[in-house]
Amino acid sequence: MLKLNTSYFENIIKMVNFKDNMKYLVNFQIEINVNGSKKKKIRTTHTILENEMEKNLVDNFDMMKEWFIKYFYNNSLENFVDVPKGDEKYNVQVKVGRITNAINGKYKTF
Repeated sequence: MLKLNTSYFENIIKMVNFKDNMKYLVNFQIEINVNGSKKKKIRTTHTILENEMEKNLVDNFDMMKEWFIKYFYNNSLENFVDVPKGDEKYNVQVKVGRITNAINGKYKTF
């Protein structure tokens, strides 16, 4: 009898469920000022799942942008990018460039 690799199929199911729950892709830029002088700009994308967001934000991209900026500042920078190590002090600014609804393809560029 053929024995299936259960973890392989569980991972596939998780990937399918992740795609179904993936609601928004936020393209944004972070500007990090290290020790008040050295600037570093990073462009990246963050995925927001349906269960992470508030229900009243559905396809209201301006409200989604404001929600994401608050979400960004209320979470550790390490959740989004690699951060400077050691005793370096840094300030961060975020700029949202585009938000895309991953389910229906609608988007808004800022």
